[in-house]
Amino acid sequence: AVVSTQSTGSRPVSPTAMLNKVNRKRKIEDTNGYSSSHSANSDNDDPSPIVPIIPAGPPSTGSLSQNQNTYDGLTRIKNVQSIEMGRARMTPWYFSPYPQELCSLPVIYICEFCLKYLKSKNCLKRHKTKCKLFHPPGNEIYRKNNISVFEIDGRKNKNYAQNLCLIAKLFLDHKTLYYDTDPFLFYVMTEYDQQGLHMVGYFSKEKESSEDYNVACILTLPCHQKKGYGRLLIEFSYLLSQVEGKLGSPEKPL
Repeated sequence: AVVSTQSTGSRPVSPTAMLNKVNRKRKIEDTNGYSSSHSANSDNDDPSPIVPIIPAGPPSTGSLSQNQNTYDGLTRIKNVQSIEMGRARMTPWYFSPYPQELCSLPVIYICEFCLKYLKSKNCLKRHKTKCKLFHPPGNEIYRKNNISVFEIDGRKNKNYAQNLCLIAKLFLDHKTLYYDTDPFLFYVMTEYDQQGLHMVGYFSKEKESSEDYNVACILTLPCHQKKGYGRLLIEFSYLLSQVEGKLGSPEKPL
């Protein structure tokens, strides 16, 4: 047997015995270190609660239909009590990132033509004296009886498109709102009366879709549902695809 040149007292020590001794010493030190740290952390009987980190706001780029799991917690919290748009007052279903000072009010007033949001009825009345719109901006590309459809470029009419997305987010839980509306076209369906052309619903699509999607987001306002407008919007999206010579389909999830 190989014997070490070091000794303790008069008896030689083998390398194997020395290695076992070192390992036992390390194991004791590790155990003591764990015990001291564990006892320091166990001074408080109640463990600190785990607080989920929620993003401060939505991302600024991407498709209107993408579902972000990290943003999901925020979209589950309804923050607006009600909105008034024309003659209709609607109760929102989901979160929408309106300014915080408006979310604390019982009602957010919305101009039904330019979709600007205001904090009071008086502000809305003053706004109407200055607002010169009586229909959505953009080009009217369809009309039959009292129904019209306007095509709106998200880049040319950015304020209108962003306000439209804010309204849509109130009633769509699985859509992520983006402020970058430049890559999208919006098709707004309206109903005509003597006061103007009032929005009843819309759908949007990407200007350049790698997978030829013809619908990114679609909504019929709750006050105009069950009138066939949703089916008409879907049929209209497929007609546009036929005109463009594409085999389009809606984004998934729609």
